Amino acid sequence: MSPARPDSVLLDTNVFVSAVKNPARETATFRLIANLLGREEVRLVGNDVLAGEYLRYAQLFPSPTAAAIASAILERMETVRVEERFLAACAPYFGPGHASDRVHAATCLQTGAVLVSNDRDFEAIRKAGLVEVATIKDALERWVPSREG
Repeated sequence: MSPARPDSVLLDTNVFVSAVKNPARETATFRLIANLLGREEVRLVGNDVLAGEYLRYAQLFPSPTAAAIASAILERMETVRVEERFLAACAPYFGPGHASDRVHAATCLQTGAVLVSNDRDFEAIRKAGLVEVATIKDALERWVPSREG
């Protein structure tokens, strides 16, 4: 019997920003990221665009927490070179000015990853069933154990 395929997850930039914008508070989003980083069965995927966004936002919200989270995600994240056919398949769902969202969706389509985001720009591709999109709340329910007994 082969081992179960790990969950693959792409954490959109808004997940990262939510976790680091107020480092004095431990947010649910921070707990989500920490939990995913600690799970060997979860495969974090991304792309060069996403890596650049994490680094840019870590500089915009400078704190040891932001730097540590960005570093931990980037260390664990499998950086995918997105194939043109996946970018083309996702193109109809994104308008001009949303190239990075298209790349993130294409990364998920190529890898089978769940895209975790509260960004409504992913609604059309989610409705079409091309990519599984989970809100932060959905991701918390799926991957963070309840504090209740």
